[in-house]
Amino acid sequence: MNRFDSSSKQDKDDDKNVKGNCTKQTKILELDLDYLERGGGTLTVTGAPSVEPSPDSLDLVKVVLLGAPAVGKTSIIQQFVWSDFSEEYVPTDRKHTFYPSVIINEHLYEVKITDVPVIPYFPINSYYEWAHYRFYGLRNATAYILVFDLSNVETFQYIRTLRDQMVESRDMRNVPVLVVGNKQDLLCSNTPSAVTGLQQLAMAESACGDSREKRRNIVNLVRKHWKCGYVECSAKYNWRVIAVFKELMEMIDALEWSGGGGRSAEPPPDCSAGGGTGTHENRCVVA
Repeated sequence: MNRFDSSSKQDKDDDKNVKGNCTKQTKILELDLDYLERGGGTLTVTGAPSVEPSPDSLDLVKVVLLGAPAVGKTSIIQQFVWSDFSEEYVPTDRKHTFYPSVIINEHLYEVKITDVPVIPYFPINSYYEWAHYRFYGLRNATAYILVFDLSNVETFQYIRTLRDQMVESRDMRNVPVLVVGNKQDLLCSNTPSAVTGLQQLAMAESACGDSREKRRNIVNLVRKHWKCGYVECSAKYNWRVIAVFKELMEMIDALEWSGGGGRSAEPPPDCSAGGGTGTHENRCVVA
């Protein structure tokens, strides 16, 4: 009887330790995007961000980043989740997933951010996805971030083709798409190397008229014809990276609470007072 009691107590202690370790390993980073964009707080994470939660335990917002090689998709994610940037370029050779919890307009979302290797085309049906992009989750994503390099316009042509294939191959109604121009710090090659950070970005903005014209054409196409969101950032200097995900989550939040995402509740507060854009402009609509 004593042995049984002692064994039971040991089992309970072991279970408690296992649960404690699992909690530490699967701890999810919680980000209040409105607070972070105003400059409050820093991003830190403990445990392994790529630990897969139980699919039945979370109602995940699935976000997939796509773009040409070396445009900075991974760097954008790592700056957002870890506030970290690596100068060394390492091509993404397999799927990586991150699980931050995001607060936007006082609504909490569990987000699954997926970073995948460069894909030559978007799968036209489930068969091609299973055959060539198994477990990438490309066709059932809640939203997409399409990234290009502002200093290399050819990389925009890649996401333009990819976006056309997405529209043709799946129902894109109520699927937000955000186009992101990264590497804003490289817009002007004659910027003095001794100048860093926001000063370099400001000089690049004022000095490069030709690139500004090309960017205007891209912005016009994305916002007026594609009717999608558009943000420019620098993952290297962590400039407007928070704004990228804030813009995307506002698009998702507007759909969720207007009925497009299945929720029936009062609409989110007007975000115009906080520096964001209106919900109608944020929404991605495919004509």
